[in-house]
Amino acid sequence: KKCLKMSEVKTENEAPLPQRVQNQGNPGNQAMKPSPKEGGDNQMGGPQQMGGGGPMGGKKPQRGNFQQGKNMRGGNWGFGGGGGGPRNQMNRQNRGNQQRNEGPMKFSTPRQNEPNRGDGEDRGQGPQQRGQFQRPKNEDFAIQQRLKHLMGPMHDIPPLDQTEIKFCGRNRLYIGNLTNDIKEEELQQMFAPYGEIGEVFLNPEKNFAFIKVDYHANAERAKRELDGTMRKGKQMRIRFAPNGTILRIKNIAPFVSNELLYKSFEVFGQVERAVVIVDDRGKPSGEGIVEYSRKASAMTAMRFCSERCYFLTSSLRPVVLEMMEHVDDIDGYPEKSINKKMNDFGQARQMGPRFAEPGSFEHEYGTRWKQLYEMFKQKQDGLKRELQIEEEKLEAQMEYARYEHETEMLREQLRMREQDRDRQKKNWEMKKDHHEEMRSREEVQMRQHQEDIQMRMMRQDDELRKRQQENTLFMQAQQLSSLLDQQERKNFDDRRGNFNNQGGPDMNQMNPMNLRSPG
Repeated sequence: KKCLKMSEVKTENEAPLPQRVQNQGNPGNQAMKPSPKEGGDNQMGGPQQMGGGGPMGGKKPQRGNFQQGKNMRGGNWGFGGGGGGPRNQMNRQNRGNQQRNEGPMKFSTPRQNEPNRGDGEDRGQGPQQRGQFQRPKNEDFAIQQRLKHLMGPMHDIPPLDQTEIKFCGRNRLYIGNLTNDIKEEELQQMFAPYGEIGEVFLNPEKNFAFIKVDYHANAERAKRELDGTMRKGKQMRIRFAPNGTILRIKNIAPFVSNELLYKSFEVFGQVERAVVIVDDRGKPSGEGIVEYSRKASAMTAMRFCSERCYFLTSSLRPVVLEMMEHVDDIDGYPEKSINKKMNDFGQARQMGPRFAEPGSFEHEYGTRWKQLYEMFKQKQDGLKRELQIEEEKLEAQMEYARYEHETEMLREQLRMREQDRDRQKKNWEMKKDHHEEMRSREEVQMRQHQEDIQMRMMRQDDELRKRQQENTLFMQAQQLSSLLDQQERKNFDDRRGNFNNQGGPDMNQMNPMNLRSPG
């Protein structure tokens, strides 16, 4: 059995590449053939994997290849072709390889190591692309964060840098009527004398190409000198390519400048040019042009401004966005662009410019044509006047509604202030009652304290008064006692003197102490 399996593997690997792909049942590997720019080393079926999609697919598969294809799931962005080996074929014939190759096939680009997260053209998506590129879910949050920096007053905006941007969308040229054997190197050599060359897109099957030059003047010079030149028997047609990144902004407020328009739409992506259109007197016409560097940014701005109302100033006039129609007002319609082989051309050019004679057949129908355009102009002017009247009416209603809204907001604020005032008044009254109660308590306590002090002072005064009275009585008693003693001494002295003169009695008998206390 092992020998039979090895012989089958050898037979499959020796078969031609389309037959091998068909036998392996992997529709993804057919699209993953290595191109001249993409060698097998960059593919998952390269020398390391040895699968059916690489240059070494004819060798014996190794055991680690299935595990590698299982873990890698088709490789990084832009890689493909893996998982086509015989061992993977036996295990995941109908589901594994197809799922692993679907993702890388859809995002494979000539620059595999530089995946571009831009729009579909930059990503190189072909017929197998997933569809319209979807922005990440956090895009709304990022735009809202950028708008927060612009919601304040915008009185002084610095002027814009008027330096021309290299490789902008206006410098992209369309080259038509080419031969299918042309190469990118030949195109680059053809346009090299006219400045630096940016990206080049070539479609040899439909015989056209797009090329981007560094500056607009160089692009105009290249277009002027190379348009109509012969190359291998074919006359090249060169014109400016339609730019899908230009938006026409309508309903712009009167006080929107170029700088404010640039700042307002820069939140959606990188802006190359932003201009407010003015009339011959320099008065704003209410319209403008915004050019983005990427189409995805323009589509984001269209989506946001279509789904929501985007105001640029305090005026409640939302801007209206439209894709700018490409109008060639430089080259026009030259004689060489007319197909002179048509029958209508010969019939139309039989007669040249002339004036019709009054009353003639030509004059009658010429007058009808002029009346038709005059009627169209009158209706158009009437519609413009009606639009202007409706705009003025809406402006007046808007101002009145704004006044009513602001008045209602002020009333609501007044009600809120009154409620706050009542609540604060209640709080103040509660605090006042609390303070009065505390003060009354403090007064009662203070009064009691004062009464206690007064009682204590009165007791001290009474005690002091009693002591003073006692002291006074004691002093009076001492004084009285001293007076009595003096009086007695005086009386004693007088008596002794009298007795001495008369030869009086014994001195002991005349002692005052004996005389005071008889017995």
